Amino acid sequence: MMSPLAFFGVSTILSSRNSSMLNEKIKAEAYDLGFVAVGFCSPDVDIGYAHYVSWVEDGRHAGMAYLERPTLLEKRKSADAILPGCKTVISLAYPYAVPDQQPKSRQGRIAAYALSQDYHIIVSQKATLLSEKVESLSGVRVNTHVCVDTAPILEKGYAQQAGLGWIGRNSLLLHPQYGSYLFLAEVLVDLRLETDLPFEQDGCGSCQRCVQACPTQAIMPDRSIDARRCLSYLTIENRGEIPLKFREALGNRVFGCDTCQSVCPHNVRLPEFPAGKYPEPMVNSHPDLAESLLIQPDVFPGIYGKTPVARAKHQGFRRNVAIAVGNTGMEEFIPLLGQTLERESDPVVAEATRWAIERLTRSGTKR
Repeated sequence: MMSPLAFFGVSTILSSRNSSMLNEKIKAEAYDLGFVAVGFCSPDVDIGYAHYVSWVEDGRHAGMAYLERPTLLEKRKSADAILPGCKTVISLAYPYAVPDQQPKSRQGRIAAYALSQDYHIIVSQKATLLSEKVESLSGVRVNTHVCVDTAPILEKGYAQQAGLGWIGRNSLLLHPQYGSYLFLAEVLVDLRLETDLPFEQDGCGSCQRCVQACPTQAIMPDRSIDARRCLSYLTIENRGEIPLKFREALGNRVFGCDTCQSVCPHNVRLPEFPAGKYPEPMVNSHPDLAESLLIQPDVFPGIYGKTPVARAKHQGFRRNVAIAVGNTGMEEFIPLLGQTLERESDPVVAEATRWAIERLTRSGTKR
C-alpha cells in the first residue's frame, strides 16, 4: 500500500537507513531483470558536459545534426531537464554477446550488438519494469523517466559517476568485470536515494591497443570518437556516400565495427551467461555477401526489421555490402555487381557498386 506521506508532498524524503535498504532492494530487482551493474548518483554531478559541447563544436558529431540542436544540447547538462524535479539517476548496464569467429572470404560482418532484437525495446522494457518497482518498494509516489540511448542524456558520464566503470580510451564505458559489451540505460526518479561512489580508477593505464587498431584512426587523444572517421557512423548513421579514403578500411563490415572492443584486454575473459538468459541472435553475424547484395526492399524488413541493422535502411545496408564485395579481391563478383548496377535506381548504392567493379577489375589487372 502506498504510504500516506506521498499525499503530503514528502515523497522525496527518506531516512538514511531506509534509503540504504531501498537501494539494495532496487539493485536486487535490477539484477533479477538481467542487468549486470547498477548504481545511483545525483543528476547534477560532473558528467563531462563541457567536453561534450567541445566535441560538438569541433564537428566531430559528423552528420548527426540532432546532436547540435540548442534545445537538446542544453538538456544534456542535467537529467533534471528530462525529468523536472529529478533527484537521483539510476544507471544500469545490460550485456550483449561478444563477436564470434572470423568470417569467410565471401561473408560480411555485422557488429555484435546488432544481432539480436533491437536493444531499445529489450532494455527499455526491463528498465520500465524496474521503474515501476521503485515506487512499489519505496511505498511513496514516484515520478520516473526511462532513458535508453535515444534521450538527450550523457549516459556514460552518469554511469561512471554511479560507480559502474570508467570511460575507456575508446570512449566506451568499461566495467571491471563485464568489459564494454554493454547497453546502458537510466531510470530517473524524483526520489532522493543514497548515492554510490564514482568509479575513479583508470583501467586503461598506458594501453593504446584500441587507438592503434582503429582502422581509420577515429579515436582521439581526449577519449572521444571523431564520427567523421568512424566506421560505425559511416555504415549506420551516414546516409550518403562513404568517403573514398575509408572504403578499403571498411573491409567486410556491412554494419558497424567492433574493432576497438575486440582488441581491448578487458574484453578478453568475460563471464559466460547462462543460455536463454539473454536474447539470442536473430540474424547471421556473417551474412553471405552475394545474397546481401541481392536482397530486395520488401525482404529486408523481414530479415533485419526487428534488429538494429534496420537503422541503416535497405539503401545503406546494400551500399555497405557493395563496398565489402569490392574489398574481397574476388573477380568472380564482377558479373553480379554488373547485373546489380544495371537495375539499381538508388544513386548511392549505384556509386558504391561502380566503385566495387573498378576495384575488383584493378585487382585482377595487377595479378
